[in-house]
Amino acid sequence: MKNVLSIAGSDCSAGAGIQADLKTFVANGVYGMTVITSITAQNTNEVRMVEDVSSEMLKNQIEVIFDEIKIDSIKIGMLNSKENAELIYKELIKYKAKNIVLDPVMISTSGKSLIKDETKNFLINNLFKIADIITPNLDETKEIVKIILNNESVENIDSIEKMEVYGKIIADFTKKWVLIKGGHLSNSAVDILMNKDEIYILEGEKISSNNTHGTGCSLSSAIASNLAKGYSMLEAVKKAKNFVLYSIKNSVEFGEIAGTVNQMGEIYKNIDIEKLY
Repeated sequence: MKNVLSIAGSDCSAGAGIQADLKTFVANGVYGMTVITSITAQNTNEVRMVEDVSSEMLKNQIEVIFDEIKIDSIKIGMLNSKENAELIYKELIKYKAKNIVLDPVMISTSGKSLIKDETKNFLINNLFKIADIITPNLDETKEIVKIILNNESVENIDSIEKMEVYGKIIADFTKKWVLIKGGHLSNSAVDILMNKDEIYILEGEKISSNNTHGTGCSLSSAIASNLAKGYSMLEAVKKAKNFVLYSIKNSVEFGEIAGTVNQMGEIYKNIDIEKLY
């Protein structure tokens, strides 16, 4: 079994963050581990509080895993403090980490900035360049391009054509793969995967659902799972995209406003849990 590590924040509602990552790892047949960067008080509607772990604790979490276990891929999620982002950068270089999937958790669905500006700058100028792929949503893509170009007047992304243009800017800057997630386009569920030389338009079924908490975390951790198992980047992303589709189709409703994706839903449909134990 392949070993996959999530370096990310904790979501107490378990729809996103490391909790979502662990469910995704299980559903994709890999052994999942976690390094917790922040503890959040959140649900499907709000992030009420964020508290970072100490740099000492973060460093020891990373080292205690890498000192014993062969890591086949890594998913990086929420990094709030610049100090912790710097530490992760140094540790991953020290351990020659591979198959790094970076989900730049910068902006909430409601448009609220989730991390400090200095952390955004460090992510873009340093961590992006050691990741194998980054997976920004449309708002994050716009924010990243603003920082790369040092241009506050970057337009909103409202078309596949703009996704391609902005994705090319990021791919040329990082020299790595970038997956621009188009799920928030009004009439499409198209994602665009590209590097500086290749581009793939990945169409998908668009589902009308408010139960989408955790889609970004699940997608990036599914990509990491597939890379660990030896799939090419294109196949890893295609399989992960399909996994998220079924996670939404099997989503969990918490109330009238919103719910969360269910990473194990398709498995539960095909296994009689009561007969297993």
